[in-house]
Amino acid sequence: MSEILEKNKWMGPIIEKMDRDIKRIFMKNFRMRDKNYFPEGDYKADIKNLVNCMLCPNLCKFDCGTLQTSLTETMSPAYKARIGYYLTTAKIDPTKKENKDFIDLMYKCSNEENCKLWCPFEFSVVSLLETVRDDLNDKGLMPDYCKQQINKLNKTNTIEDYNIYETYKDKGITNIETEGNDDVFYYIGCESMKFPEVIKANMEILKKAGIKFSTNLDNKVCCGGPAFNIREMETANKFAGKNKELIESTGAKIIISDCPGCILTLKDRYEKAGIKIEKEIIHIVQYFRKLIDEGKLRFEKSIPEQFRKVTIHDPCLIARNLKDTESIRYILNKISDLEIIEPIYNKDYVHCCGWSGTAHWADRDLAIRETQNRINELIETGADNFISACPLCELGLAYGIDETEKEKYNILDISEILIKVL
Repeated sequence: MSEILEKNKWMGPIIEKMDRDIKRIFMKNFRMRDKNYFPEGDYKADIKNLVNCMLCPNLCKFDCGTLQTSLTETMSPAYKARIGYYLTTAKIDPTKKENKDFIDLMYKCSNEENCKLWCPFEFSVVSLLETVRDDLNDKGLMPDYCKQQINKLNKTNTIEDYNIYETYKDKGITNIETEGNDDVFYYIGCESMKFPEVIKANMEILKKAGIKFSTNLDNKVCCGGPAFNIREMETANKFAGKNKELIESTGAKIIISDCPGCILTLKDRYEKAGIKIEKEIIHIVQYFRKLIDEGKLRFEKSIPEQFRKVTIHDPCLIARNLKDTESIRYILNKISDLEIIEPIYNKDYVHCCGWSGTAHWADRDLAIRETQNRINELIETGADNFISACPLCELGLAYGIDETEKEKYNILDISEILIKVL
């Protein structure tokens, strides 16, 4: 209760300074908000919190990545909540062609959840928009760019136009099929397959630590995270079932992944959908930290000189969803001769790479501008090496570097640094 009062104490002086008549109207409307704002009918959208968000003074807008990129109030979290409320309650008719831009707005979100840090109600506008998408999907109003992602998932079992897992031989990735008694199942994300050197580094690190693990790339499918983002739950649940079966077949007690989105999906989203995997599911960086603590990984080599000055890009999903900003720093601080220069927006307050959620499907140019903003923040540190731990971040950040400077800056996964000193 004290935390709630502390977060909302800013309202007290405002109410106290109101004229008596204004204060009476304000308090009456506040008491009557359920009757005035809550429509009759059956909705999946979280009407209560949409109303809370749209009536809020909107402090979160000063740290919303899509708003800071577009510099238009339309992109603010509270405006999106207001439009979501209007679409759900048909005050804006979502079936009319001229209102398509309002529907698109419900998908112009990068899932960074900066908004949650500033919210006096402690909810996420990301989650609110997803509840609006539930109702839009029920009305058959899913945008075409989302349908394309669902079609790819159902056609290739991945988020690409082809089964990206089948490329492991061409990329020189060794596949390890399970014998049913693994220590660890290394769950490789779809987008991770675009970074074969990262996968090879992760596998080499696990081998050096003496870990018995499998990758099962011949049977691997997407976690279904994109379908959960879009809220196409039939496809999402289908992939949850496939992954639960594959994971349980490995016998592993610990599931590690190089993709924070996969971790969030396997742990939280599956459970909310009623499909719980009774395993420890952690990000690979957290597992590497564990191996270091156990003495199974020892840094015996010096870091090459060109990699001695680095800055860190915290993946949003690790920092704010998995609530871990220390594992990356713990590992890097174990490497002698490594200079870490923090960007001004870091840890919980990191700014997004722009390449998560649904924004990069709804408005690719907007996503690229957001990643350019983040790259500029990293460049300001003076470091030439940008370290992260998320394939989507590493993919997105690359779009933010000007073609003339691509040889100057390195976007590296933390495993690519680790493997150099083991």
